[in-house]
Amino acid sequence: MTQSDPATSHVETSPPRKRRPLLRRVVVLFGLACLAVLVYGVGLVATLPASALRELATLPPQVTGLYGSVWRGRATLDGGYMLNWDLRGPSILSARTVADWTVQGPDTQLSGVVTVTTRGGRLTDVVGRAGPGLLALLPGSPLTDCTSRAVVDVQTLTWVKDSAHAAGVVQIDAGTCNDLLGRAMIVPQMVLDLSAQGNDARAVLSDRDGKLAQVTVTGDRRLILRVEPEGATLVPGMPTGGPMIVEYPFATLF
Repeated sequence: MTQSDPATSHVETSPPRKRRPLLRRVVVLFGLACLAVLVYGVGLVATLPASALRELATLPPQVTGLYGSVWRGRATLDGGYMLNWDLRGPSILSARTVADWTVQGPDTQLSGVVTVTTRGGRLTDVVGRAGPGLLALLPGSPLTDCTSRAVVDVQTLTWVKDSAHAAGVVQIDAGTCNDLLGRAMIVPQMVLDLSAQGNDARAVLSDRDGKLAQVTVTGDRRLILRVEPEGATLVPGMPTGGPMIVEYPFATLF
């Protein structure tokens, strides 16, 4: 009977040595390279002038000027209004972007936070006052020269994939407006209540006598507008014989 050499047998049966240290170094170097590229990209965004937005997107004609950088900038609007934004640095390194913003003007002071992710967008902590001059920024508005002002306290306006949510209130003062023919119209004191039910967000406009209109944004991407006869009297040319319901499907960016 022959016996194998113990040393030889040990060499033949031992598993090959794993090259874990080399693999670990490769992973670490790759991670550092990715981080360097990301930091470089963030640096480009931070220094990119705000005027470059005209090349990256189609801006509404109400925007008359862009100043500062994409990271922290200002847009001047018709009527002496300004939109300021300030991106929060750490959020740029993740899959979401968070920015503080303000809208200022002769009769307006609004501020809030906007968050954009790969799944949706959200406005939060929108507070302040909004003046009638903002209506002039809306193209095709049937009302001009309004005097009503609004106090805004909105906790959230959210669209997250297949789900809408809203919470808050907007108090609108009584005043007057002119229609397109220059006729004066009385605007009653109104309240806009924002709420949510299931996956839908709702905005209900009412005065002291009852509901005037309701807008619903559904989780399956439909916008439903219902205008009561009492609310139709506030819109020039709108029929007042009964409730009017308009349903409009829409697409989102998310």
